[in-house]
Amino acid sequence: MKAENKILKFSAIGGLFFAVLGIAWGWAIHSEMIAFDGLYSFISLGLAVFAIITTNFINKSDFKNYPFGKATLEPMLVIIKSLVLLIMCVITMLSSIKQVLNGGNDVEAGFALGYALISSVGCTAVYLYMRRASKNLNSEIVKVESSQWLMDSMLSVGVLVGFLISIILKYIGLENLASYVDPGMVILSSTIFLKMPITSIMEAFKEITNSTADDQINYDINLLVKEIEEEYNLEESIARVAKVGRELRIEIDFIVSKDSKIKSIEDMDKVREIIDKNTNHFDLKKWMNVSFTKNKKWAI
Repeated sequence: MKAENKILKFSAIGGLFFAVLGIAWGWAIHSEMIAFDGLYSFISLGLAVFAIITTNFINKSDFKNYPFGKATLEPMLVIIKSLVLLIMCVITMLSSIKQVLNGGNDVEAGFALGYALISSVGCTAVYLYMRRASKNLNSEIVKVESSQWLMDSMLSVGVLVGFLISIILKYIGLENLASYVDPGMVILSSTIFLKMPITSIMEAFKEITNSTADDQINYDINLLVKEIEEEYNLEESIARVAKVGRELRIEIDFIVSKDSKIKSIEDMDKVREIIDKNTNHFDLKKWMNVSFTKNKKWAI
């Protein structure tokens, strides 16, 4: 989708700018926190480029080689992106713990504050734009990308608050404590951020393994199937519903008896049309298979 690619390209450009800014500024004033912020942006840049390449591949139709589509690639990409972020958080946390044990890190808070102001405003602006631009897009990749910018915004605000605290501590004569603010903020930020990639990995894993779709989707489809079962006097019905990436997979098997009102292929197609029409409100691409059989063994 063009809109999806446009958002991901914007994210990549933003990631490049803040990566260079953060790494250079952090190196110049010897700040672990700012370097961590820049490193996070640099990794986000790499992941955004990877996401653009993957989404282009997903969106190219290739029925011959991928008869069931490429929807599984989307949660796989989410897992890869989230794992990279998770590993980065753990490594930087351990590095900062080591720094705390070695006596902290004294940073020129005035210069750090300038970076924090620019980064906080800039990252928040990018996040708000991405959230608004992706509002009508049903893309897990863009959602994860947007979450990365939310994390970056929170990280930048954390830098701002941290160095304000450092200035206050130095002002009231607690210079020794001020040296622990920089690594301490990295540890705090990394700990908070751990939840987001872990949650994304768990959700994506459910999709890869074709776990049941969310409760509302399941409820709506099962209610519809039961209504059809009663209306056409069908013996039984078995519905399987899973969400994989931006695709909703629906498989329904109806068990037909001699008293059922399904007598012809036209009747079967009529039921399929009813199901198709009544599932159009889900903002997902549908993969649907509706079968009819007299023998339950073909349905389970």
